[in-house]
Amino acid sequence: MRFQIIFPKWPKLFGQTSFNLPPLGAIQAAACVPEGIEVVVLDENVQELSFDSECDLVGISVMLTCQAPRAYEIARVFRERGKTVVLGGLHVALCSEEAMLHADSVVVGEGEGLIEKMLEDFQADRLQKVYRRDGFPDITRVPLPRRDLYNKEKHYTQKGWELVDLVETSRGCRFNCYPCCTPFLGGRQHRIKPMGRVLADMERCSDLLFIVDNSLEQNVEYEKELFRRLAGVKRHWVSHPITCSPEVLKLAQEAGCWYIYHAVYTISDKIKDRIKMYHDHGIGVEGTILLGLDEHTEDFIKRLIDFLFTIDLDLAEFTVLTPFPHTQAYKEMEREGRIFDRDWIHYDSATVVYQPRWMSPDKLQELYHVAWKQFYAKESQVLRMSGLFLNLLRNSSSRRRPRSKAERNT
Repeated sequence: MRFQIIFPKWPKLFGQTSFNLPPLGAIQAAACVPEGIEVVVLDENVQELSFDSECDLVGISVMLTCQAPRAYEIARVFRERGKTVVLGGLHVALCSEEAMLHADSVVVGEGEGLIEKMLEDFQADRLQKVYRRDGFPDITRVPLPRRDLYNKEKHYTQKGWELVDLVETSRGCRFNCYPCCTPFLGGRQHRIKPMGRVLADMERCSDLLFIVDNSLEQNVEYEKELFRRLAGVKRHWVSHPITCSPEVLKLAQEAGCWYIYHAVYTISDKIKDRIKMYHDHGIGVEGTILLGLDEHTEDFIKRLIDFLFTIDLDLAEFTVLTPFPHTQAYKEMEREGRIFDRDWIHYDSATVVYQPRWMSPDKLQELYHVAWKQFYAKESQVLRMSGLFLNLLRNSSSRRRPRSKAERNT
């Protein structure tokens, strides 16, 4: 039996870098496939998809809401050709009833245990329409992702340098932020993977990692232990915010922290001070700038853009608030009748799909584009990213330095 897992194309943000990172969800799903079943993973962002491919079962991993239209189109074509199609991923968990209309079966939520059952049923000709569970799988028994199923050197390099590998050390989040659907998808409990398994996975990765956990700050003791152990792995890594204390930042620096993503949606000395502390420990900062919260007026957004030039960000990525299903933002805007666009292709964090509180949708859309252009007016995103990379190379004398393609082949 041959099981093909497809990661559909998705539209980039305006101004976003053109390169693609290897998807984690698809290879995590592949790790659940029992021995005796051949599994292949195809990332449509970097590979050509053929509807004539030989397979017995098609799985489509829908991580992003804006991937859903393409995922449904892929499913339609394969089903018209007589293939059985299963949908899974984050968007399917958010909109399972909708996803059922486009597939023979759906896997809802974290796939460990469910994928194995789905494949068993498919082989026995008793495939169910939906596979879901109450609660979550045992985090201590989650298999390591199948990193052997993609060609890193061929598909995930930029100018000869390997891009980051995505690594997950925990699931769930005890916070409940206004625009975030993680509490619905992963629960409000911070579920931590066994340290040995995390480190074993990292050893199988390239020199650069992206720790994709929603927030490492939610468990400071685990954060510190992770960083102590990471120092021995000798990798450089990126993550979402880490605790801004001298003790934690020193450990992160020694563990190879390259830069962090830090949300900026307001003007405050606290944000400015945090970014300075990161920089003081040799850690870069990419601001993730969220525009369109209910307290954001046109004047405030203009002042927020000006504020960014005072806090010494290394990079910035601008997004507009998007009311994804099962977020507090969605529930509130749905109740108030403010969502006017239901086309998932526009749920890309770059397109205004709701009525802002203090301005027209067109004005917020305009300010979004203005923000990108103003921030990178004097120095392009490519140049700023190059600066971060040069800092990485300069600081790599005491640990494993990222290798170019030429170096890997010698």
